[in-house]
This record gives sequence, C-alpha cells and structure tokens, in this order.
Amino acid sequence: MKKRPVNNPKKYPLMKTLSAFRRFVFFTTLLLTPLSAWSSAQLGEWIFFQGEKWILLNKPIEKDVVLAQTLNRSLPDDICCSMANSSGYTATWAIEKGELLLYCIDFETDTKADVRLEAKQLKQVFRSYYRKGKIHARWFNGTLRMAKGKVIEYIHDGYLRMFETECILTIQEGKVFCTQVYHNDKREGMRLIEAHEELSRLFPWSQFPNYKDKHIVFSVRDFKLTSDGKLLDVSVYNIYTKPDTLLAENKQRSLILALKEP
Repeated sequence: MKKRPVNNPKKYPLMKTLSAFRRFVFFTTLLLTPLSAWSSAQLGEWIFFQGEKWILLNKPIEKDVVLAQTLNRSLPDDICCSMANSSGYTATWAIEKGELLLYCIDFETDTKADVRLEAKQLKQVFRSYYRKGKIHARWFNGTLRMAKGKVIEYIHDGYLRMFETECILTIQEGKVFCTQVYHNDKREGMRLIEAHEELSRLFPWSQFPNYKDKHIVFSVRDFKLTSDGKLLDVSVYNIYTKPDTLLAENKQRSLILALKEP
C-alpha cells in the first residue's frame, strides 16, 4: 500500500510560493480590517426596572473577562451563536432595592431547543456573587443603557441605535448611584446644501461690499447647542476667501460677528 505523498514545500516550489501568498493575503486582510467590537447590530438583553421591562443595551457579564470565560465554558457546545449575538445567550436582569441582580440566562441549541438557566442553576459559575437564591452583580462598575419604545434612528453597528426613551444607570459594585432618563425624538432637519444656501441668504452682504462676489470659508469648531438642536454659539478659528487667502485678524473679527448675528 502506497503512502500518500507529503506536501513538502522544498520538493514543490509552487506550493511554497502559494503558502507564502496565503500568509500575505491573511495578514493584509487583517491589517485592512477595521478594529471594531462588532460588525453588525447586537441584540439587547432584558432588565426589569421600576415595574417595567426594558431592553438592556449592554452585556454586564462581559464586564468581567474571567467571569465571562467561566460562563462560556459551562454552556453546551451546541449553543447557537450569530453575528447579532456572538455569546449565544441572552441574560435577564432586574434592579431590586437599588441593586443589579441576574435573574436567568436563555439560549438556543442546534436542535432548536430553548434552554433557560435560573439563578440556582448558575450558582457554581457565580458562586462569589450568589446569596440567598439571587446573583448580585457586584462585579459590575460603570454605566448601563436601557431603552424602550420605538427605534427612532437605526445604526447597523453594536448598540448604536436610538430609542424613544432611554435610561442611563451609573453603577458601582452592583449598586445604582445615579439614574438619568432621556426622551428622544427625530425631527426634520436641513440638508447640508440647504444650510449653505440659508447661511448665504442670511449673511449681511450689504455691510461687506468688498466680499460680495467672493467665496468665504469659515473654519468652525466647539458647537454649543440647545437640547432641541438649536445653535447657541460656535468658535470660528479661521476665515479664508477663495482662492485660499487667510484674512487679517481685524478683518476676521467683523465677519465673525456678522456670521453669528441671529
């Protein structure tokens, strides 16, 4: 019985070249790939807060890397993962008496079986945080973002989508120290070309006859806005006329005041 020939790069120069080419392609792809935590929108978890069920736009377990790895090793190998839920599980949480608690973990297997692990079944993984039948999330420090209502702006990346109502909880060692609620809405805005035309129309050209037929470029930064998006102030750090000519400081001052006039 003949042995299967071994792929020896020294014997087959073309194979050596192909192997080098594959490595080149791999590392080039790696370098050109954006460093992002997610490549698609992520499914949220669930949290009960003040008698209501909210979407939790975080994964608090992953805040502790060792704890997250211990949990992953305890889950079955045939757990279903996806681009929208790389961990494969969805946790349910609650805020009780100002403390963050883990209720349960749900996941689906390859056989389409739905599995739920209650706090008692997770006792071994969370033994340092398990007390009287409950898992107290004392490992968590940071902020939690919760949401409810309609999605008013969808961004296909992580948890960047915006909801009608959002709540930010500041937590230290599992205890809530600060709560902030936001009510978002989306209003009709102005396209960039429309804004350009409106600024040109409102600018007091009669006060600056020397610039009437010139193209003026304002370089701005540090925008200050009201809560409903109206401009309060802006910092103008350079003004050019076309072709690119930087105006003297004394000439800039009068143009800046004219730009900022209501």
